[in-house]
Amino acid sequence: MTAEQFILQVQVKLNRLDTSSYQDVRPEEVVFFANNALKALILAFDIGQYSMLVNTPAVLIYLSNLIKRGAEAALVSNEVALPVDILKFKDVQVYVTIGEEAAWCPTREYNNEKTSNREDNPFRQSYPDEPIYRLIDGQIKFDVNGFNCTKIRYDYLQTPIEITENSTLTYPFMNELEDKTVTLILENLESRRVQTQPAVSKS
Repeated sequence: MTAEQFILQVQVKLNRLDTSSYQDVRPEEVVFFANNALKALILAFDIGQYSMLVNTPAVLIYLSNLIKRGAEAALVSNEVALPVDILKFKDVQVYVTIGEEAAWCPTREYNNEKTSNREDNPFRQSYPDEPIYRLIDGQIKFDVNGFNCTKIRYDYLQTPIEITENSTLTYPFMNELEDKTVTLILENLESRRVQTQPAVSKS
């Protein structure tokens, strides 16, 4: 299927809902939301969320082509910039040195939400046998105290090639991609309509 055919299919599905409301959705808008839909579907498939209609073996083969294994990078001051094509980490290991000992260790991701009891909570602290890392501004940074992290190796899910208006689409989940694109467009259009409604006075 060409991108032009895909865009037409999405527009047809939108028009079936309400021709007068969705007839002005432009091709570039469809492509924009299709890229967001593609990423969302890949992340869902990666954790085993399949529809009853999707060809699961074909999807698994597609995902296997996006998984990159064994990437390695040296850390400077316990941090390093990451490639821009990472959609999701599958596994991260870090080389830890403490005193004269050194070994590859598993890691834990720490979210960036503020927690008042982080310093006192042993489950939220970073230890040499399982250091905590944060993802900030395209970098991975390890929280260390009394040890050093010198390099990482990781498996990751690669960001798919961007859909353009000139693309040929051969995904084994075309119906799901069309439906997800339609859903994202509808959510966006409805949220804009809500924002443009006049405020109701409560007095």
